[in-house]
Amino acid sequence: MSRLVSFLVLVAILILIGIVFFQVMAGFFVPLFLAALLGVVVQPLYRWLLVRCRGYRYLASTATTLLILLAVLLPIGLVITTATMEGLSLLDQLRLGNVQSRLDELRGQLGLKIPREGDLRSIEARLKRWYDQHRQGVTPDASPEAVDNLLDRLTELENWVQEAGEVRPQADAEALRLALTRFRDAPPESVQRDDALIIADAEFREFKRNLLGGTYQAFITELANPTDEQLEQVRRATLSTAGSVVTFGNHTVVILGKLVFGIVIMVVTLFFLLAEGSRMLDAIVRVSPLEEQYVRELVSEFDRACRAIVSATLLSAIAQGLLAGVGFYFAGLTSSVALLMLLTMVLALVPFVGAASVWITVSLYLYFFQGNLWAAVGLSIYGSLIISQADNVIKPYVLHGQSNLHPLLALLSVLGGVQALGPVGILVGPMVVVFLQVLLRLVQREMSSLDRSEWFRWPPLASFAGGSASAASRDADHPSPSATESESSPPTAASSERQQPAAGTRAPAANSPKPSSGGKKRRK
Repeated sequence: MSRLVSFLVLVAILILIGIVFFQVMAGFFVPLFLAALLGVVVQPLYRWLLVRCRGYRYLASTATTLLILLAVLLPIGLVITTATMEGLSLLDQLRLGNVQSRLDELRGQLGLKIPREGDLRSIEARLKRWYDQHRQGVTPDASPEAVDNLLDRLTELENWVQEAGEVRPQADAEALRLALTRFRDAPPESVQRDDALIIADAEFREFKRNLLGGTYQAFITELANPTDEQLEQVRRATLSTAGSVVTFGNHTVVILGKLVFGIVIMVVTLFFLLAEGSRMLDAIVRVSPLEEQYVRELVSEFDRACRAIVSATLLSAIAQGLLAGVGFYFAGLTSSVALLMLLTMVLALVPFVGAASVWITVSLYLYFFQGNLWAAVGLSIYGSLIISQADNVIKPYVLHGQSNLHPLLALLSVLGGVQALGPVGILVGPMVVVFLQVLLRLVQREMSSLDRSEWFRWPPLASFAGGSASAASRDADHPSPSATESESSPPTAASSERQQPAAGTRAPAANSPKPSSGGKKRRK
């Protein structure tokens, strides 16, 4: 009894220490995970250098780590820094006059301009303000002169509708005019005035929807006609989010400090994983409660998944980003090549989205905003034949026939990983799905290898089935006469099959599997 209590106390202490250990190491999850990925991906390079270094592991690990810093981390850091600067410079150049002039040209080409926009915006703004005041229980500050101003603007809109000719919209302003007139003539603080305001607001929405061409056309037109305030809000929100990175202050110092510290942890971890990887694996096998075969199979599956998913995906994304950068440069977008190239690399990691979401958008920008037809057509052809097809060439070459995740499962794992863990979830999500598949396969294999009699030897099941087991043992010790007669008679083929399990239970020494001598060896 005391031994059982001591074991339970030991398990409780182990759980508490494990929780504290998880909280301590949780902040280093991202650099440790990235170091493990790099360690698996660069393993062939490390082995090649290990042969050249005559078996000196630390020397080969140092050389491999330095090559990774110079060939991978430094270029990625330069691209991210350049892309950040280009993005901030682009946002800083977005002045309202330039944006509105470009949008006016685009709306004119697509027929999405709002007729008499000033009059329509003025009526909408005043009615909205009065209606909000009414909902808050405040008397609307609507003087008769202000309402007359709205009626004059409504007359201008009616004149435009009459002059539109064959393409004029089916917009009738009579109901709106009548509601505004009642609102103006009703006594202040009266129920008639409140009802007239509510009706005027509803009639204006109906008139506006018909004026813009119906429900769907009105939605697209309003979406293509953002107000100055909306554009300024978007610009300020974006600058407040991204501008803190380059506004050299306390927040910037904290971000840079965390980034540098994470890179240092990742590099140091990569060095020791390369130099002491086999010893670390042996230590994990010794302390793990799992059988050695399972631990090594999980590590092998991590290695395979890294090569099949991470290596293929990352190499394909980097290649598509570099090819897209060449296309963007020759298309004339020299001032934002790094930004567009980084966006292409990131979106190429997401299934069903890919690099096409970037070069298609850029092609539309070249045609509609810059009016450069040949650059837009050339980038479209180059993107469809070169950029997007690189994924179909690189992934099969890297995978070498290895199984990959189903596209739908890959998409859900990436989106779920990003939602739970941030950008690193693009890599962690698919890995979690792969490990889940491996664990399910191991559990299924173990359950199928166990004999039913071995399940009843497990103490909880043995206590649950104690009554039936004791009855079976009594029947085995004192067989009934009918059973004795049936055993003495020559058995048929069917009866032999039925009696085989009974014979196995009576002769466990001959038929039951021998207990394993080692704790780490899997039962056959």
